[in-house]
Amino acid sequence: MRATWAAALAVLLALSGCTRGGGTAPSPRCQLLQQKYGLTPCPADPLPVETVKVQNLDPKLPDAQAQRIAQAYLRSRALYYLAIQDNSDRFFGSGAIDVPEATPLMFDAETGHIRDARAQHGMLVLAARSTLKSLRVVPLPADLTDDLNLTPAPMSDAVVIEADGPERQVIRVPGQADTDVSTLDSGDSYRLLVGGVLVTRDGLPETFAELGQWECLDPDTHGACQLPPGPTG
Repeated sequence: MRATWAAALAVLLALSGCTRGGGTAPSPRCQLLQQKYGLTPCPADPLPVETVKVQNLDPKLPDAQAQRIAQAYLRSRALYYLAIQDNSDRFFGSGAIDVPEATPLMFDAETGHIRDARAQHGMLVLAARSTLKSLRVVPLPADLTDDLNLTPAPMSDAVVIEADGPERQVIRVPGQADTDVSTLDSGDSYRLLVGGVLVTRDGLPETFAELGQWECLDPDTHGACQLPPGPTG
């Protein structure tokens, strides 16, 4: 069992690109990701993302550009969960998946949970992660862009995501019961319209920096989400 674990660990390190020279030193890429974003262990390169069908629902948008937007969003989602697992409040606000000068409070809840856990000599733990069921690229209505009143403004196309629970983030302190800080029960789901811009930061592939999100259940945004009709009867 120990030999099997050692072999698996060696493969993981090789995939991450974190070691060189017989595993004695982190690569420059991994050093950068650790120092700038607090991501340890080093994320694999290329970054693994969820496999989900992408639908381009903007007839004016080339499919290749829709795929580019979708893949950037999937990378941002993957990095979000890595930062949660790494308890890296430095990552949130770094500009990797947000635009801090435009939306300084975008990930205020996440950084608050990490700091609360640290103050209690504990950790924020991702106990369960939601499953992405669908991803659509749709035109972002001009009135929603105008309501944000941000510089930079979001792209003219946004993503619509549908995800199923369970998801659970907890503060875990030795000797104490876990404290739930973010939960989505099994059987529950959410549908969001997410606007943003594409960015490329040091050491990272192109990502989707979020600028605003809207619930698709809201009557004002339901049409923009272009969701398929629900079951009848």
